[in-house]
Amino acid sequence: MAIEIIMPKAGMAMETGTIIRWLKRPGDTIETGEAILEIETDKVSMEVEAEGSGVLLGIIHDAGAEVPVTEPIGYIGRAGEAMPEVQGGRPSGAAPEPAATPESPSAAVPESTRRHDPPSPTTLGATGKIPATPAAKRLAGEHRVDLADVARRGSRTPIDAEAVRQFVASGTGAGEQRRASSLARQAAASGGVPLGAIQGSGSGGRVLRHDVHEQGAALIDMLSGIAGFVPPVGYQIEPAASDTTEPLSGIRKVTAGRMVTSHLVIPPTTLHREVEADRLLAFKQEIRDAGVTVSLNDLVLAATARALRSCPWMRVSLSDNTVIGREAVHLGMAVAGERGLLVPVIRDADRRSIGELHAVARDLATRARAGKLELDELQGAVFSVSNLGMYGITTFTPIVNPPEAGILGVGAARTVLARAPDGGVVERSRIDLSLTVDH
Repeated sequence: MAIEIIMPKAGMAMETGTIIRWLKRPGDTIETGEAILEIETDKVSMEVEAEGSGVLLGIIHDAGAEVPVTEPIGYIGRAGEAMPEVQGGRPSGAAPEPAATPESPSAAVPESTRRHDPPSPTTLGATGKIPATPAAKRLAGEHRVDLADVARRGSRTPIDAEAVRQFVASGTGAGEQRRASSLARQAAASGGVPLGAIQGSGSGGRVLRHDVHEQGAALIDMLSGIAGFVPPVGYQIEPAASDTTEPLSGIRKVTAGRMVTSHLVIPPTTLHREVEADRLLAFKQEIRDAGVTVSLNDLVLAATARALRSCPWMRVSLSDNTVIGREAVHLGMAVAGERGLLVPVIRDADRRSIGELHAVARDLATRARAGKLELDELQGAVFSVSNLGMYGITTFTPIVNPPEAGILGVGAARTVLARAPDGGVVERSRIDLSLTVDH
């Protein structure tokens, strides 16, 4: 019996995964535990291992497809075994379908035409059903898109998630855009209000700006109590023909959503302080002279971890009306990469030596940029550090990453002129620190 290859659920919050590439082709021999494809979740990239031995019978979703968790994406079985039926179309790479008989209405029509050409408006109206993948149906529901409109634009069927994304990005058919004024869309986007949940008072139910203002605050309050709610981000605009569009997805989408959530639910206060760094830089040089590799960031992480241990009121999270005191000093470290911003977590940072912190921080940063972190390495921080000094930034305002209570922004070390005790002028090193806290 064929073995399903499913989109794994790597974490409680994961709803979909994107297939990066298949490492095996249909017909290839597979051993139990062998990596067969790579996927991307909303946080990390990971390999999916085979749960049985055999051959790859077929692939249901190709590279680039966004697939709901636990949904089949392929099958493993015995050589020559028949491929299980798959709703919405034959898997790619599977054995060819039997030729149609003369009595079949579709016998005179090439198979590729029958499966891929967009249905005509008459056909769409007659059947009322548009062949589409589950991911495409889910996205269409989220964006209030009629799959018939997507098909009429020339998209192949079964319609996949990418076709829906392109349709939404074009701005020609999203339901929310058709039923809301431009001022209402701007008001909803700036306030993080889900436009589709607003009752319109205009003609034909059209949502107007005052509808968003009157209903938006109460709606956000209600939705904020739902676990996992992330407000939409960005304004809705009409791209010019020369503009490029791409869906906000993966890590970038999660980062954007969490930052909007932070802005909506956390009243931030940022405290700026210029600190002397001469002794810190001298200490770093002493450690290096002793043969230990260490960076300025390592020393900042070590000092922050020790400060957190002595400040229990900074190791807290606010959950509804309960303040949760966090015992372990798990320190987040912001890392920017091509795929977006990640905050890997250094466990028990206050108990580690500077040499250990250097090794752990370097390993986490390297794997974060390569997308090779495990999910548990991105969870559980009680406080974070964001260091932009290596980019020459001296002062900035960091944003709290909920459910943490604060984040420390670190600027570049710089040289200033200062008055010496004897009245002369000397050079001194300074670093600007910016502490943003949940007020």
